[in-house]
Amino acid sequence: MKPKDIALRNLQRERNERGQDFQAEIRRSWRLIPNCWRARVREGGGTRPADEITLLDEVNILAELKRTSGTEFRLSFLRPDQVEGLLAFDRALARNFGLVFISFHNPDKGLDEAYAVRLGTVIRYMQRRGVSYIHLDDFRRGALPCCPLPRLDAADPAYDLKGLVEKCKSL
Repeated sequence: MKPKDIALRNLQRERNERGQDFQAEIRRSWRLIPNCWRARVREGGGTRPADEITLLDEVNILAELKRTSGTEFRLSFLRPDQVEGLLAFDRALARNFGLVFISFHNPDKGLDEAYAVRLGTVIRYMQRRGVSYIHLDDFRRGALPCCPLPRLDAADPAYDLKGLVEKCKSL
């Protein structure tokens, strides 16, 4: 195997591990919310519309979880079936929210920030500005409706999702 192929495989493995870490952190975070039922979405018929579904007293959330080592979130991070599934879920009932949870993780620059945003909001924001990405600074300054996910000081990394549940309807 060529060194270039090995480096590419190692990079892909590192990306997968970062994504799996973020998914585990979000799973731990939901456990801290009362009256919460969460399940991982399994592949069915070659498609999977998102990573997980969470049912709460007031809202239902279909979520795709993405972690990036950069400072930009690109719509290309999602597969077409994920975009379609999140948008369809969001439209089905007023209490449904098709959300993307995005973690900006770059230890070299000291970044580890996470946000939740409705996929429809992401698409409209990008279309209005004629861009193919949203920069971390746009999330930070509230340029689009989103919910910051603060880290909890815990033995196992987790996020405080209470604010998300309360803010969901304004996203």
